[in-house]
Amino acid sequence: MDNDYIAFQGSLQQLLEKVESGEMVPKLQASHAPPCKFWTAFMVVNGIRHMAPVIHGPTGCTYGVANAYKLTSCEYRGVPLEPTACTALDESNVVYGGEGKLVEAIKEVEDRYQPELIAVLSCCCSGIIGDDVETIARDAEKSVNARVIAIRSEGFGGDFRSGFEDAFRAVMDLMEPPRQTRENTINILGARVGPTYTEWLEDLDEIKRLVSAIGVEINAVLCGGCTLDEIRRAREVKLNASWCYDWGQKLGDLMQERFGIPYSRTGQPYGLRATEEWLMGVAEPLGLEKPARELLGKETDQVRAELESLRRNLGGKTAIIEVAEFPGPIRALSLARMAEEFGAKPVVVNIHPYTIKERMPSIKFLIESGQNPEVVLTKGLFSLGTFRSSRRTELEIRQLVTGYDNAIFLGTPMRQPGIPQVNLTTRTGFPQYGFPGIRNIARLVESAVAHAARPRSKLFRQVLYGG
Repeated sequence: MDNDYIAFQGSLQQLLEKVESGEMVPKLQASHAPPCKFWTAFMVVNGIRHMAPVIHGPTGCTYGVANAYKLTSCEYRGVPLEPTACTALDESNVVYGGEGKLVEAIKEVEDRYQPELIAVLSCCCSGIIGDDVETIARDAEKSVNARVIAIRSEGFGGDFRSGFEDAFRAVMDLMEPPRQTRENTINILGARVGPTYTEWLEDLDEIKRLVSAIGVEINAVLCGGCTLDEIRRAREVKLNASWCYDWGQKLGDLMQERFGIPYSRTGQPYGLRATEEWLMGVAEPLGLEKPARELLGKETDQVRAELESLRRNLGGKTAIIEVAEFPGPIRALSLARMAEEFGAKPVVVNIHPYTIKERMPSIKFLIESGQNPEVVLTKGLFSLGTFRSSRRTELEIRQLVTGYDNAIFLGTPMRQPGIPQVNLTTRTGFPQYGFPGIRNIARLVESAVAHAARPRSKLFRQVLYGG
């Protein structure tokens, strides 16, 4: 294979070693950068019902998160359109401080909306001038009925991952000492705003269905539509599990360390083996192995045809899985494992060294669990242009697939690689977890193979990538 366009080719383990040694520098160019710490902290608290955020900063940051997150998640969480309050800092506040404005904003939010929880988030402006949002939140809580928490979330104060983790730490402070231990009850960890592009309600529904079928109750999905009462009771459960090991891992480890609650360390339930592992990871600590195995046997019998279809259509192929807006890095690795389960050789394309650094515990967990697919990084990954619209990366993907026999592409429908293409972002394909996921993915793979010869639109490619 002509590999002038390849920056790295090897196993996931080898890429991890290069990142750890500094040989692959985990710097992320601006065009591929994830949201800042402020945005990701907001994503977590936005998943709490009857919560009113107070953003201590100028109106621009408030408009951004309200437009991106609030307007898309209220229906999912079963509540009417919710406010996003702001202290609207201006030039005089930057000079003289804005702490007085923040106190007034908290009281006004209480008077107008009567929320159960008020979450104060600092952004770059208030962080630069050093306003003490934590002390103000503690003092203000004495004069309002709502609980008040503060998260130092100024964008320069950390990376996108620290926003999630600091917000989850603040949520942990709301958890009260348990009055009882509720048998066969768990929390699902690591959810954020709800149905974002990488986090779908339908996948969470399948997780809920599986655990309910073996007699397990979910106390809360933290923080994907949970209430303040559910957060308060979060320490009463017997076990924590996650919808995605990567996002649940930090909160699971923190709750195990601080509160002694065990955490089920399992990956995403893509395919049959991973689904079995996920469910048994919940059932075994709770002593529910028998009903879990009975359920798995029954559900497996019902998807025999789909399992055979996946083996027939993936067996002997090379599954090219590109990391883009979808699938993200952890889903891509989960898809790689699923493809290998059904007889394909997985090749994961463009999992950025920055991703390896920021998700180091999760990547190591996946490798220790036996997941070590081939990884290819193209040079276009390190140039300007988003994952989706980079003409250079599009050309590199098209060249890459020619080097593999009998290849099939799993990833964004924006690509036109010239091989059978499984469109895993089609809305009718949900969910992708568990047994409905097996049915849906089998259908999508079957369709990709059957219709591989259908031409793609040249105009569509030109619109995306230029002439």
